[in-house]
Amino acid sequence: MNKKLLGILEGAIAIVLGVLIAIFGGQAVLDIYFGVLFVIAGAALLAVVITALVRTKLLSFGLLFASFASLVIGICLLVSYYSIGYLIYTLVLLIIAFGGALIFFGVYSITKKLMFTGIGQIVVGAAAITVGILYILLPEFRTAFWIIVGVLVAVYGVLLLVSALVSKEK
Repeated sequence: MNKKLLGILEGAIAIVLGVLIAIFGGQAVLDIYFGVLFVIAGAALLAVVITALVRTKLLSFGLLFASFASLVIGICLLVSYYSIGYLIYTLVLLIIAFGGALIFFGVYSITKKLMFTGIGQIVVGAAAITVGILYILLPEFRTAFWIIVGVLVAVYGVLLLVSALVSKEK
């Protein structure tokens, strides 16, 4: 497939995904989208593992596990047994933890006479904690967050599309 066509396809997919995220929020659309991606990635990785096995007579357990894990997660996402919402919630909790650690590290940096760095770390840590707590506690913030994410993904898709249409192949 040529680069221009691939760029147009990527742009169109990103635009559609962005609009769907902005309209429906993150969870339902992302479950299907990531489910398909996980299944494709798992199948592709499994094909690579099998090809390597046939050529080298060696089997990598790590790659075999990664391919099956990707397939299982993808299938569970597609049949609504698992949700990206769980992963997103876990990431939000990790962002709050990151913010707390960054504040603590900022105080440590200040004690080491790195005033500017320490203050920056404290500010970023406090912002991370604030965004995480707002995401958890306020449904309105979550809604606004997904609208902004959807718009950004759609704008990125437009940029990909325009860049693919304008670029000249050599």
